[in-house]
Amino acid sequence: MAHTITTQKLFDGRKFTQIKVNIKGDSGDASELTKAIIFDASAYSTASTSNKLMEIQYCLNGFSAELFWDASTDVPLISIEKDKAFRAKYWKLGGLYNNAGTGKTGDILITTNGLASTTKDGYIILYVIERKVPNRFE
Repeated sequence: MAHTITTQKLFDGRKFTQIKVNIKGDSGDASELTKAIIFDASAYSTASTSNKLMEIQYCLNGFSAELFWDASTDVPLISIEKDKAFRAKYWKLGGLYNNAGTGKTGDILITTNGLASTTKDGYIILYVIERKVPNRFE
C-alpha cells in the first residue's frame, strides 16, 4: 500500500476555505511524501494563485513536515514539528501570502520526514483566503 492523504472540506465560501488534511503512514511504504498536494487551489471557491494562509493547526505523531507554495521553483511556507499540537494565527500579520514567482498555482505541497515505513499519523487544518491584489484604479 501507500501513505494516504485524505482531505475534508470544513468550509468553502466566496472569501475563504478551511480544510482538514489527514495523513496516515503505511509501514509497507519505505518512502516519504515528497511535495504531495494537500491544498489544490483550483478545487475550491477561493481558486486563486495568490492565496494567503491565515491559520494553521496541526498535530503530527512521530514525523515532521515542510509545507511549500507550489510554483516552477517551490517556495517554503512553514515547517511543522513532530509530536506537538500547535495552532498559529497570522491575521495580525495579514496572513502568509503566496510569494512564489513564475508558475505559481496557489497549491500547498507537503514533504514529510520520518513517515517512511511507519503507521504514524497526523492532521493539518488550513484556513486559506484569496489575496486581494489592490487595483490602483479602484
